[in-house]
Amino acid sequence: MMDGPFLYFIVALIACLIGTIPFGPINLTVVKTTVDYNAARGTEVAVAASLIEIVQALIATCFGMIISNFLEANLLVKTAIGLVFIVLAVVIFTRKPKPKLQQDVEEKSFFMKGLVIAALNPQAVPFWIFALAAISQYFVFEYMGIHLVAFLAGVFVGKLIALYGFVVASAYLKTHLEQSSVLVNRILASVLLFIGVSQLWNAVPA
Repeated sequence: MMDGPFLYFIVALIACLIGTIPFGPINLTVVKTTVDYNAARGTEVAVAASLIEIVQALIATCFGMIISNFLEANLLVKTAIGLVFIVLAVVIFTRKPKPKLQQDVEEKSFFMKGLVIAALNPQAVPFWIFALAAISQYFVFEYMGIHLVAFLAGVFVGKLIALYGFVVASAYLKTHLEQSSVLVNRILASVLLFIGVSQLWNAVPA
């Protein structure tokens, strides 16, 4: 029935698709990994990020406003997050891209890379707090039992579909490997730098 778990699944899937489409550190990392290595490695990052998205959505449903207020009040946390993203931006911008041999690919843990980037994303929990507030304007949802499981399943599937779309779209970039790697590096570094500076700006007392 549409008012049962399936509705929770569909609403979560659509919300996650909408939230993932704009360029951010996760989808750009998926693009970069696919371009630098291959689609399988990009998919590893996508699966890991989708699993983290489940945790972030669950946190938002259970403790959303508490965490939001804590992050808003804790300048040290906001400063630390900002500095981490600025450092990542500098590292990615200054790294010289080059084609990777198959043996090089096997040495790296792309799943772990996806977990780290997704876990560090400061936008995820606030996004789900906003999304849950928007959903509540149209649906009276109770995030419990099978309905919560269906909602989180929708989050995972929506995130994975959106990110896998970036994996597929990156196939064209691989035909111009070095040039596209430089471009993706610069875009990703710019996004990370923007997030880092924004976090530091927000940490400065008014």
